[in-house]
Amino acid sequence: MKKILIILILLNLSSCSSEYEKRENKVYYRFWSFGQGGWNEKVVENADLKSFCQINSEDNLYGKDKSNVYYENVIIPGADPNTFKHLKRGYAVDINRAYYYNDSIANSSPKEFEIIDGYFSKDWKNVFYTDKSLDVCSVNDFTFVYKDEKSFLERWSTDGCYYYFNNYKVPSEDYKNIVLFKGSNGISKDTEFVYYKDQKYILPNERMVLIKEKGIMVKDTIDIKTFTVENYICKDKFGRIN
Repeated sequence: MKKILIILILLNLSSCSSEYEKRENKVYYRFWSFGQGGWNEKVVENADLKSFCQINSEDNLYGKDKSNVYYENVIIPGADPNTFKHLKRGYAVDINRAYYYNDSIANSSPKEFEIIDGYFSKDWKNVFYTDKSLDVCSVNDFTFVYKDEKSFLERWSTDGCYYYFNNYKVPSEDYKNIVLFKGSNGISKDTEFVYYKDQKYILPNERMVLIKEKGIMVKDTIDIKTFTVENYICKDKFGRIN
């Protein structure tokens, strides 16, 4: 019975993790924090008390008055309170654009806006990672490369023209010969370069290696053909790379 009571208390707390409250001629954003020992609150500065209302959602993070939309106690710049609509997972739209929590999504449109998952979304003309636009060549051809990737740290995707690691576009023009290294935190290669996210990979220091068959020491950077990544360790035929 004691265990059941504890579970019910926890469920009740999680179901009211945040809310807005009007009192003392002010609007307060109230939220529950185990780390801070219970209920905490912040004043919603400059909120219009008469017109303010909470936008109901699973976590009650949004409110609005006649002039502004608020995320927690902060104004969302440019959000239209008359057409603002919360969707889910921190996504929302108004008549002008889409939003990710308290940020507008760059170059987005409410037209055919769709949530892909907790980090990716799309509209009729583009795909987005959180609040950042990928500027894809084809929304319809956008897909994740590895279907079993669950973490936002390991999301390789493609639009049929380029590859992306989260919001970083691999700057290669050799699309057909790109190799993506799963579990590398964003390392890829083509026949000419190795890339880290959206940059060409440059070693912090040149290394001296012994070519056994010739018995000579040479300055080396990366051997593209044999370059690989295993358990976050980069290496090629000469061995481990820093």
